[in-house]
Amino acid sequence: MKKIAVAALITAIIAIAAGCTNERAALSSGAPNPPFQGEPPQDAYVYKGQPGVHGGRLVLATPDDLSSYNIVRATDNATADVIWYNVFRCLVDYRNGDDPPDYDPGVCTRWEESPDAKQWTFHLRRGVRWSDGAPFTADDVIFTYAVITDPNVQTPVRDMFREDRDPTGNPVYPGIVKLDDYTVRFDLHHPSGTFLDLIFNLWLIPKHKWEGAWRSGSFNETMQLDDDPRNVVGLGPFVIKEYVSGQRVVLERNPYFWKVDNKGQRLPYLDQLVYVIVKDFNTIQAKFEAGEIDVMTRVRPQDYALVKRMESDAVKVEDVGVSYDTNWMVFNQNTGANPKSRRPFVAPWKLRLFRDQRFRQAVSFAIDREGIARTVFSSRAAPMYSFVSPGDKFWYTDDVMKYPLDPARSREMLASLGLKDNNGDGFLEDSEGHTVEFTIQTNSSNSQRVETASFIARNLKDVGIKANVSAVTLGVIQTLMVESFDFDAIVLGWQIFPPPGPTNTKNTLLSSGYNHASFPNQLKPSTEWEARIDDLIQKTETSPELAERKKLYAEVQRIWAEQLPETNLLAAIEAVAYRSKFGNIHASPLPPRVTWNCEEIFVRQ
Repeated sequence: MKKIAVAALITAIIAIAAGCTNERAALSSGAPNPPFQGEPPQDAYVYKGQPGVHGGRLVLATPDDLSSYNIVRATDNATADVIWYNVFRCLVDYRNGDDPPDYDPGVCTRWEESPDAKQWTFHLRRGVRWSDGAPFTADDVIFTYAVITDPNVQTPVRDMFREDRDPTGNPVYPGIVKLDDYTVRFDLHHPSGTFLDLIFNLWLIPKHKWEGAWRSGSFNETMQLDDDPRNVVGLGPFVIKEYVSGQRVVLERNPYFWKVDNKGQRLPYLDQLVYVIVKDFNTIQAKFEAGEIDVMTRVRPQDYALVKRMESDAVKVEDVGVSYDTNWMVFNQNTGANPKSRRPFVAPWKLRLFRDQRFRQAVSFAIDREGIARTVFSSRAAPMYSFVSPGDKFWYTDDVMKYPLDPARSREMLASLGLKDNNGDGFLEDSEGHTVEFTIQTNSSNSQRVETASFIARNLKDVGIKANVSAVTLGVIQTLMVESFDFDAIVLGWQIFPPPGPTNTKNTLLSSGYNHASFPNQLKPSTEWEARIDDLIQKTETSPELAERKKLYAEVQRIWAEQLPETNLLAAIEAVAYRSKFGNIHASPLPPRVTWNCEEIFVRQ
């Protein structure tokens, strides 16, 4: 990307984005700019909601730089916020702002489930094109599935499709068959009434662009941030026009997008989506008030009162309830060692503590969740004790072990582990003389997490544990969690993408999961309780009865709360804010809260 050549243009855009000229820039022209190319597909999806008008742009904030353009490898929220839905699509869509939320055909005209729920057939829309104009066919679906099930490709999606293991311990995945150029069938080894949940994690990529890289073993290195954005080809309503690290990501209309409205107008209506990179959450509210951004996709609890006072005919502030997203602290329980230095990822004396359920429970009893809710979250948060937020009314169970603040109980449990303050410095030591001390790391761009980590450190000091807080970039956190495993504890959170439920938590829950944060990618479960969870998740997916699936998933939540692979903390009470000039905004507690239907949003004339 020639950043110098476009510097003047970037400066001009920044100037326009501020002040009153922002209003003129965002107005609909009535004509798409850039224009659409070719004709709509013969099987175009017809949007039946309120028709809009073409033109204008929507500006919103994202908290961090992208980590990659590679949708298959993306794990961080910033990348997901920008390229999921907007640039890439799955075989089916999910309308998470509808009442009730449900699946939508997307690039398929329909799908069929066999009576035994072991075969799922998808019929593709004819005439759909990738954003570079190349035809989209069943070959692209076959290719995408081959990539995500390739063990040499680094992706969190693969474990979601794993059905079982064969006698030699190798993972077993559903088969896939091309029936014709526009029809594919997945053949499962076990019944699955939730297979659409998996399909909604299969973000499609073009065979004609990436087959060569995949076959040569270099797919993990594709779609890097220093590549030409024009090489990022998708099926979403927008393409990446420009990315400037630390400043912005500009998305522009996909000229070949495959949806039309009931008046025959092609979607998307907006010319551009502009994501301003704001690494300090404290400035997002100020930018919204100044008119520099049009949407706050998350009004933080501490900003809520100020933002609510902005509500007017021009600004809408909408409460969307308890978030599905979770906040947690995790201890590193990885028993492995660095392959180069051969040093253990975790010092042996620390590992003994971190892997002891009693230590983890003692820590949980020491944490004042209500205090964090009052101070850090301005009383707009609900305590959590397992991995499902109470905001998820369908899958959540309250029948789990809870950890109300109880420092006395925490001290008793720590003492039962042989931990004593032998030198009178106020901190505990183990039998070998090690001070019970560790570092809690979190991402510096999220002041709420930094404050939460600091609050926990103060709580732990009260029971004799010395916890130090280190705030680093989100990229460093990601490296620590999935590559170097060089950490003691981390405070972070999971963004729960639709649809909620067993499938989209599978990668966190399974012992083999990429996001099983305490000890990821295990070849076999390291504990009996992890093996039990693995078994329950497999049964949850294959059970034909919804009531049975809920029962099994509740049991997973109970085991999780007792064993604490993550110490779950709080779920925020969420709100969004946006300018009323935008039509077809239907906010949802599930991300992306405001832009899940980005192709339908328009600027009112």
